[in-house]
Amino acid sequence: MRAFVEIRVRPYYLHHPDLARGTGHFRLGLAEGQALVAALRGRLSGLCQPTYVLDIPGGFGKTPVGPSYVTPLPGDDEKALVEDYQGRKHVYGTAEASG
Repeated sequence: MRAFVEIRVRPYYLHHPDLARGTGHFRLGLAEGQALVAALRGRLSGLCQPTYVLDIPGGFGKTPVGPSYVTPLPGDDEKALVEDYQGRKHVYGTAEASG
C-alpha cells in the first residue's frame, strides 16, 4: 500500500469479493476481511488505508464493512469500550473530564 502512495495513487477501496459465479476461490468471510483490515491499521498510516466495502447484491451500492473499534457499554450512555490497534480494550468516558 505504501508503494501506491509513493507514486501518488491512494488505495481508496478494498472490495470484499463479489458473489459472482466463478469467483468462489477468491471469497473469504466478512470476519476474515475485517481482521485483514484491522491488521493493516497497526502497520500503515491513515493515508495508506483503504475503506473496506462490499457491493450489496441487486444494485444497492457499496457499504463500508470495516471493523468496529467502539462498543457501547450496556446501561451506561456515558462510556464505551474502545479497541486500539493491538487489540487491547480501553474504557472511554464521553463525559467531559473534571479538573
